[in-house]
Amino acid sequence: MSRAPSLAILILAAGRSRRMGRDKLMLRGHDGVSLLAKRISTALATGHGVFVALPARSPTRLTLVRQSLATPLPCPDAGRGMGHSLAHAIGSLPKGLDGVLVLLADMPALTLDDLMSLSDGFDPDRILRGATQDNAPGHPVLIPARFLGRLSALEGDQGAHHVIADLPTRLIPLPADHARFDVDTPSDWQEWLDRSAPS
Repeated sequence: MSRAPSLAILILAAGRSRRMGRDKLMLRGHDGVSLLAKRISTALATGHGVFVALPARSPTRLTLVRQSLATPLPCPDAGRGMGHSLAHAIGSLPKGLDGVLVLLADMPALTLDDLMSLSDGFDPDRILRGATQDNAPGHPVLIPARFLGRLSALEGDQGAHHVIADLPTRLIPLPADHARFDVDTPSDWQEWLDRSAPS
């Protein structure tokens, strides 16, 4: 019997929430749980190790991560953009992983089932990427270890897409807009509150 792949989930939570005007990751939903805490608990429920990329100076986020079973990864160059945060965080992960599932902290619609759809389909030779039902690519993205070295060259606000676009990729359709809906502005957050309101 082949062993289960050793995967980690990397939550990118190092942004500055400029368009929100306040720390969007600490906004609380109807259940009183913050967006970041919810993403961490969902990721931990997969059973994989969870790591959270954070700004170097974000005591509130850091305290939240330390109170969970996730591992904080402060990124000293987070202010220079997502690319710097991603490159630094990937370099800080434990050695020997088979792959890393990269998850954006501001995507509240992603569920445990969505994360498992990707992690259960792990392919060491192919990137798996969440998508809409009509195959518009989105998140999260599961990157096998053999391709992680490409991320070390990221800088500025450049996401991973530009350095993995030419690699073998399989899209994993997720329900509705789970793979694409994110929270950047107050109107986005209000939309999410409306959608997630108890019936």
